[in-house]
Amino acid sequence: MNTPNILIACRIFEKELQAVLSHDADTEILWVDASLHADLPRLEKELMECLSSSNASDGSVRILFGKGCHPDIDLIGKEYRAKIPQVKNCIEAFLGEKIKELEKNSTMIMTPGWVRAWPNIMKVLGWDEVDVRINLGRYHRILIIDAGLDPLTDEEILSFFDLVQVPIEIEHLDLHHFRNLISKLLE
Repeated sequence: MNTPNILIACRIFEKELQAVLSHDADTEILWVDASLHADLPRLEKELMECLSSSNASDGSVRILFGKGCHPDIDLIGKEYRAKIPQVKNCIEAFLGEKIKELEKNSTMIMTPGWVRAWPNIMKVLGWDEVDVRINLGRYHRILIIDAGLDPLTDEEILSFFDLVQVPIEIEHLDLHHFRNLISKLLE
């Protein structure tokens, strides 16, 4: 009997991963809350707990986080021979090299999942609206890449704009690159 792949994944990927993951894939997903990016010790603890609970040190564990999500992500996964994609972050996982062109001119790229995660991120960081505007105010625009799986409502977009005070644009996200990344990660 084959050991299933165990995928420890940031919840930011949830909708897109469910859309690209083959229904017959023998993969168990352990979700990690996206807001933990704002608290590296808690993120590390959660990743270690997932790795420990998976009881897999045979190379069947995958970690769907970028190299920039935690400075020690490689060390965290090493003991379990966990395979980690060679991407900086989730946006690069979705876009590949296209990210460089889109980030020009002080553009911040997000997904609907990140927009929805902001209230929890603010809570973890202890930020209010002023802190958000100070930290995101350096961007000339926020580009939301959306695969159309759970689009933001007009109210969510307006509420996020009211929070950040940075122009927001939305662009369709083709999941082809992400599908290939997941396929390679799980092979």
